[in-house]
Amino acid sequence: MPARLSFLFKHKLAKIVTLYFIAIFVWWIKIFRFGEESGTENYLFNFSYIFFNITGGFSGIYIAKAKWGGFQSSIGRALSFLGLGLLGQGFGLLIWTYYNLFLQVEIPYPSLADIGYFSLIPFYTIAMIKFAQASGAKFALKTLFGQIQVILIPAAMLGLSYLLFLKEVGFDGENLIKLLLDIGYPAGEALSVSLGLLTYSLSRKLLGGMMKSRILFIIIALTFQYITEFLFLFTSGKGLYYNASLVDLMYATSYFLMTLGLLSFDHIEEA
Repeated sequence: MPARLSFLFKHKLAKIVTLYFIAIFVWWIKIFRFGEESGTENYLFNFSYIFFNITGGFSGIYIAKAKWGGFQSSIGRALSFLGLGLLGQGFGLLIWTYYNLFLQVEIPYPSLADIGYFSLIPFYTIAMIKFAQASGAKFALKTLFGQIQVILIPAAMLGLSYLLFLKEVGFDGENLIKLLLDIGYPAGEALSVSLGLLTYSLSRKLLGGMMKSRILFIIIALTFQYITEFLFLFTSGKGLYYNASLVDLMYATSYFLMTLGLLSFDHIEEA
């Protein structure tokens, strides 16, 4: 963790969130150690990390309002949309749990859960745009180097998404919604990550140390989730995915990191 974010070690909620993450990490080791790949415990493990979605989501919205003026400021709007993105993922996970644990049937795809899962993409994308506005990135866009980055970074991320995800997508005209989701998930997350990288690259010389560390932390969380999505699609495509696998531990980690990133804005020194 960047030194300038060391105050998180004294933040009560950050401590609780960290202890909870350690607890489910130990739980995951137990599941992995005994080779459990199906059953109620696996489903419960996946449901357990909704704690980060709820805690991080509502904390982000609260901190945005209490410390950054809510929707009256760019930072407040960015934090609010990040919080909504986490809550959207939590909603998707709740629907997934309802199908698997209560109805005991495999959740269809697409389903109502995908409304929650997919909402992360527009919410995170808007958040990154608001961070860019708040960080003064528009000034760097006046330079040739800045304009080149606006083209290269998104193009590189979308190209990477094509190679990793979209190249294998079959164009099934009979299920347009599924096709749009298959393309939209990786392409949309690539867009939000590229906007985060672009924001940091264009504004790193303009930001104070604390704000720079915060935005970098958010970008790390976004990138970690992007990698997780790749592993999920890869293992699912190969028939290797199972509930409470390494992929699900990574999902828990990505939500944990985003929660800490949001909690870091509860401190306004040097903002």
